[in-house]
Amino acid sequence: MRRHRRPRAVIGALCAVLLLGAFRYSGFHDAKARATAASATSWLASQQQSDGSFEVAGFPGFETPDAVLAIAENAQTTNKWNKQTALNAVLAVTKSSHSGLHALDDLADGGIDAGQAAKLVVLDAKPLGISFTKFNPDGDAGTVNLKAVITAGAKPNGSYGTFNATLYAAIALRLITGSVPANTTAFIKAAQQANGGFNFSGDSTGTDLDIDTTGLAIQALAAAKVSKNDSTLRAALTFLADQQQSSGAWQSFGSDDPNSTSLAVIAITAAGYNPVVKCWRNASDASLSGHPYKSPVVWLRKQQAPDDHIVSPNDSFGVNTFATSQTVQALRREWIPVTPLGRQAC
Repeated sequence: MRRHRRPRAVIGALCAVLLLGAFRYSGFHDAKARATAASATSWLASQQQSDGSFEVAGFPGFETPDAVLAIAENAQTTNKWNKQTALNAVLAVTKSSHSGLHALDDLADGGIDAGQAAKLVVLDAKPLGISFTKFNPDGDAGTVNLKAVITAGAKPNGSYGTFNATLYAAIALRLITGSVPANTTAFIKAAQQANGGFNFSGDSTGTDLDIDTTGLAIQALAAAKVSKNDSTLRAALTFLADQQQSSGAWQSFGSDDPNSTSLAVIAITAAGYNPVVKCWRNASDASLSGHPYKSPVVWLRKQQAPDDHIVSPNDSFGVNTFATSQTVQALRREWIPVTPLGRQAC
């Protein structure tokens, strides 16, 4: 019997679709970004507390989930995410025989809401290959069903509590179920301000210049599988383009800020663009095409202090690990953003 062969052109096109579907502009091939991330991660390890956490600021659950992911990101040795490599790296960083997972286990056991559960799924359970239905990384007597906690937090209007919690829930649900509920996507879109940005309270009537929330909202929209030309997505990218500083950074409360810049970098990557070059900016706001462009990734690298932590305007209140952790995530970009859209054309 004669076998029908697909034309090579068709096979090539199918391969291209598969590759583009999984494509992301990570920092894996950026040697300088990887070097900065490596030394910054070493500093992170030096800040570990006796319970395994990284809560230098003293607010349980604020720093540790991001620090654990930063350690996992830095450990990756290929351009394809390896959960076992991630888990091994986190388990290897200990203090008083406790890794960061001990602290996350205690955090979950202490009672968490939908937003906190979603954050643990997105930043820790899924990338490290830990069960999200029987979350018990410490192997103690108690387990927590993170999926059930998220589901229990669902509101009829599509939210999961605070707007930030809703954004994390959307990303977590994409990872857990493969999709974001339609009413949650609609709820997120309805929160967009007239200026294209989003604010912490999810108030569409606001005028805030909130880069952090906008960056997370773009990640949630990507998780919801919106079109590359979705009007909400395009308006949010235009907002980021208009708010980028000549230094390459984004600001928070009037100062160039590594956390805001990191979230913008991750958001641009989630939308299918390379944040290192100006293509995304020019495609988002053509009026900026003739302006010089400085890479936000280069700006982030330049914020590293002699002791290897990433300098933040908030250091005046006491140095914590948050800016360093999110910067490592932005420099590597191998897990976060978790569901980038396919490569965008300029």
